[in-house]
Amino acid sequence: MGRARQSIARHRCAYDEKAKTVNPKTQWWPVALSHELRNAPLACQVYDMPLVLFRAEKGRPAALPDRCPHRFAQLSLGKVRDGSIECPYHGWRFAADGRCTRVPGVDLTRCSKPLLDSLPICEAHGLVWVSLGVEEPPQPPVAPAVNQQLDTFWITDQIRCSQQDAAENFLDGFHTHFVHAGWIRRDKKRQRISVRVRPLTDGIEAIYSEEGKQSGLISQLFERKRGSSMGRFRLPGLLEVEYRDHRDGLNLLVSVWLTPCGDQVRLFARIATAHDWLPAALKRSVLRRFFRVILRQDRHILEQVSANIRRFEASPVRPLDSPQDLLGPDIRVLLKQGRAQSFEERHFDFWL
Repeated sequence: MGRARQSIARHRCAYDEKAKTVNPKTQWWPVALSHELRNAPLACQVYDMPLVLFRAEKGRPAALPDRCPHRFAQLSLGKVRDGSIECPYHGWRFAADGRCTRVPGVDLTRCSKPLLDSLPICEAHGLVWVSLGVEEPPQPPVAPAVNQQLDTFWITDQIRCSQQDAAENFLDGFHTHFVHAGWIRRDKKRQRISVRVRPLTDGIEAIYSEEGKQSGLISQLFERKRGSSMGRFRLPGLLEVEYRDHRDGLNLLVSVWLTPCGDQVRLFARIATAHDWLPAALKRSVLRRFFRVILRQDRHILEQVSANIRRFEASPVRPLDSPQDLLGPDIRVLLKQGRAQSFEERHFDFWL
């Protein structure tokens, strides 16, 4: 096993039958890129909870409900002053722990009891993470598969669809011939491939072999000789597509964290390539253009499908699964139960 592959080996040990179902709301969810959280408050949402993020004392991130307890003004429309968030309506200020630190016109000592419930928050992997639980989750935020020296950049977006639909879309190779025709694959240039599906300790992975370069423009321009590729889903919401060359070197790793946000999903995509002779700024400039096209195409079809699902909400008919839906049914079970599943490895052959 190569050094790069060792970094994800810990995710492939035996399934723990005693694992308990976890409430997804109490897991770590990414809500912003770390560099976006500076000297001004940021509004965000996890599930149905509107939040405000800000930098408190010593630059530490803080998260509070996005409402002033006085008259429910949005704190995210206020300002950060002396490590506290200031309400734009009457100027009340609140520290990271939710305690009121100032009421203009009133001699106020620091409140002994928080007026707002602060939320667990941390920074990791270039992201700011929040949990809706009372205490910090026992496990750290889910990390990308490879953390060696890489050239990386970020793309963020918001799509009106469910987390489940977005996850299935991202890891479904069989839509790329049509939604991304010419960019990723072409219907008339399919390849015979083998697929192995296996459980991870926190998700599921499909390993594709016997596939050469894809027929689309992105692979032809930026990928070296293909060795293998992987698509994986890890709880609570990390999707990854990884391409490796014939020497097990990394060609491309796309890591996408999905955060439920009302009737939408917030997407944080990190695109990583091997650190090599090609300048990182040049790769970032060119690849960003390509991936924005891909994301726009996926957003378009996902929002169309989501709208059509809503049209048939009263119907007893449900979508059908086919043998090509390699990961979708398992992703649904993982999201519903909040823990990894036990099953034997499965093997398939397809024209992809």
